[in-house]
Amino acid sequence: MTGLVRGLIATVALALPLAAQGGVDMGPHGAPHGPLTPAVVHERWSEAALDALGALPIQAGGRVKPLSTHAGFTLLRLAGRRSVEDAAGERLGPDAFLLETLVRPESAARLPLFLVAESAAIDAIGLDGSLKKRRARWSFDELRPALPRLFELAHDWSRIEAPQRSATQQQTVQLAEAVDQFLDLGGFLDFARVELPVVRDSALAELLGADSGRAHFSELVAAAPAVGQLYRTLSTSDDPLEREELRGIDGVLRLAAELGRSADGLALVPPAGSADEAPEWRTPGDILTAALDGAPASEAELAALRGFEALAAAIDNDSAESALALLTASTRAAAEARGEAGKLDLERSYYGAKPLMWALMAFLVAFVAATATWLRPKARLPYRLCTTLAWTGLALLTLAIAVRCVIRGRPPVSTLYETVLFVTATAVLLALVTEAIDRRRIAASAAAALGAVGLFLASGYEKLDAKDTMPELVAVLDTNFWLATHVTSITIGYAAGMLAALLGSAYVVMRLLRRRDAAPETFRALARMVYGTLCFGLLFSLVGTILGGLWANDSWGRFWGWDPKENGALLICLTMTAILHGRMGGHLKELGICVAAAFGGSVVAFSWWGVNLLGVGLHSYGFTSGIARALWTYYGLQWAICALGVVVWYRAKVEARTRGEERRPKLEAIEPALDKSAA
Repeated sequence: MTGLVRGLIATVALALPLAAQGGVDMGPHGAPHGPLTPAVVHERWSEAALDALGALPIQAGGRVKPLSTHAGFTLLRLAGRRSVEDAAGERLGPDAFLLETLVRPESAARLPLFLVAESAAIDAIGLDGSLKKRRARWSFDELRPALPRLFELAHDWSRIEAPQRSATQQQTVQLAEAVDQFLDLGGFLDFARVELPVVRDSALAELLGADSGRAHFSELVAAAPAVGQLYRTLSTSDDPLEREELRGIDGVLRLAAELGRSADGLALVPPAGSADEAPEWRTPGDILTAALDGAPASEAELAALRGFEALAAAIDNDSAESALALLTASTRAAAEARGEAGKLDLERSYYGAKPLMWALMAFLVAFVAATATWLRPKARLPYRLCTTLAWTGLALLTLAIAVRCVIRGRPPVSTLYETVLFVTATAVLLALVTEAIDRRRIAASAAAALGAVGLFLASGYEKLDAKDTMPELVAVLDTNFWLATHVTSITIGYAAGMLAALLGSAYVVMRLLRRRDAAPETFRALARMVYGTLCFGLLFSLVGTILGGLWANDSWGRFWGWDPKENGALLICLTMTAILHGRMGGHLKELGICVAAAFGGSVVAFSWWGVNLLGVGLHSYGFTSGIARALWTYYGLQWAICALGVVVWYRAKVEARTRGEERRPKLEAIEPALDKSAA
């Protein structure tokens, strides 16, 4: 389906398999109305069936990937997580959810799938939002009576620009999109599930071998060239009987075309020929259309269609495994012949191993150990545990980045999601190297904190965006050279700026909680860390900005155009330069450089994420909705640190004045003795 305007028609897609099993009345607007088929306890899908389904290749988002990857992000988009609970309270992973939806749509309709964060949206479509919590998950079965109203409102409110929508309007549009996508999945196998009615003893029945008066979709595709020729021949005839037969053929073709259109959501069949000659994979509808136009379907395509028909008829694990084996033998072999299946197993292993989750766990435990070092500064075990786990988390994160580079054939930074991973890894590495040089346990704590926060942000962004994090790049970014030079350099500058902001913030908080004269060397060392990190960050930010200008000149014909993203990069360079000049000129001391570095963190965040929210300029492809609140929270936090820095500065001034006043009487008392001694 291509839009919400087709949403009401799309509801028929799920109604077909339900109606075929009885117990469903079709209401007005074509939506199923009345009770679903009574719940049936089905056999749980076997691991072999789920593994076979997940290993199938699919072309989506401009690249070929495992079906398990597509299923995972689809479920994340619908439910806000990568699992859903069935009626027995057991969790279904992405592969189990997809297989259940494809083969048993009437069962999937009862899953509490759709996350609704605003209950007012439920009230708006005519249901009672008080039946559940404000933030709850609803099944398709529960939403079904309100589908006409849902799609009507979503169609109207989708015309409003997203930033201008209210929370209820935005939630309603998102819910309609989620339901529409679920209907696409539930109706995908309709072409394989519904038999085509054919008049017995007719020319069409003879071509299809449909002696029983029923034909499968694959049989029509196999005979499509001959059927097309028959159709063209009969269309020129004036014989009433032949005209009647023509109408019968036309009805069959229309039904087959409609069923084919219901399966346009998953491009699972590689076409014949090389990837260069035929880059676009096919859906069942595409195969039928091409065959009717005179391009006969290949044996692999026909085998795939038969595999889909066998899967639609699967009633247990044995039949499902047999059908999926047939699909694997046809589609996987064709993808391998085209050279598009080489990294499918690696990608499945990457998502199955979950290196980012384990890295996050390592950083979290490292941070807990770091807090123990604050309580017992001289204890060795917590410190060693902190550094060991931080290095372990960095190793896992680096491994994840490297595997993603191999899968995509790209440098480590090509999307906003990947910038979070790369900035986190770089900042943690810088902190750990600093700790190895200084060994004051401050940089080790910073490494653990940055690693945990960075991977939390990556996970949150993945859930918010709910799209494949390894997509095909937009045309302007489709260059490995500039991605490896400009983007990598500028993100290293981001990492240094964020690390400097964290260290500067730590300095301010420590000065607020402890007097500077209690550990003067510690504060001096921390200020030196901030200074060194800023120097490192300025170098890479400046080089990255210059390289960005060269890329702009190569792509757009001008070196600099005051684009928001370009201005953001310039702001980082100017901010870091101003801080370093202030230190060299003596205007910024230890406290001053740390407060300025904390403020610089908000400048880096603005350049990294904030300018994308403007939605203008040649870099507007980086727009991401839903992050404004988190971004302003970070701004507020850093500006609050700056305000605390002013408090620390004022307190130090007052303390210095007090100490001066206390020393003055003592000096006045000893001045006569000093004068006498001098005389």
